[in-house]
Amino acid sequence: MPGLGADLREVYDELGAITHIVNRTPVVTTERILYDLNAQATKPFIREHFLDATLPYDTLITTDDVIFIVSTDKHYLVMNKTPELFENSVVEYNAVLYSCNLVSTACILRSVEIRVDYDMTTAWTIVAEAPIYGLMSDRLFGSEIDQHTPSVGQEAVWRIDLYIPKSYGIKPLDRLYLTDTEYYKVESVQAYNYPGVCVAMLVEDTRPFVSLEDDEY
Repeated sequence: MPGLGADLREVYDELGAITHIVNRTPVVTTERILYDLNAQATKPFIREHFLDATLPYDTLITTDDVIFIVSTDKHYLVMNKTPELFENSVVEYNAVLYSCNLVSTACILRSVEIRVDYDMTTAWTIVAEAPIYGLMSDRLFGSEIDQHTPSVGQEAVWRIDLYIPKSYGIKPLDRLYLTDTEYYKVESVQAYNYPGVCVAMLVEDTRPFVSLEDDEY
């Protein structure tokens, strides 16, 4: 006799949103999930970037996965995965999804010292090449997000948080490259808040630039 998890699985098969796990090789294309707006959806940023989701009991999705939901046409980072139990058996999972907003050219660079014309200079090698997925934002927790109201002439935010899978191996002093005119220094990395995701603090990067790979970056 099938359990409740198997019964709920039929609901996902019939009504669930088609979802691809894009950080697998090959890409997993058979997953279905149910999702809704986050409980704090009155805040515009949260409405735009956060989803509450439920996953079937036998899902292949794990924390730190990057998934693409066909119906929203967006990529999301799986922040957590909490089992829902019935009679000591998992019947489904609850999850929170963060919408990824990095541009397609985003990559992670790491500095090395090289000799150029008898002088030592800083060059950059690619650690994680484009595209990489994550959520960049002002601080999501604390007073900043509640009180922050953009206005004309407002000074630049002194700190930006990047939520990114630990599998990219980002470290302090790395550079997050977005475009030729926009890149940031990783000042610190917090790896203890989420199972498969770390939070990198980004600040202005004024270091010189010489690429080891090519002239594109």
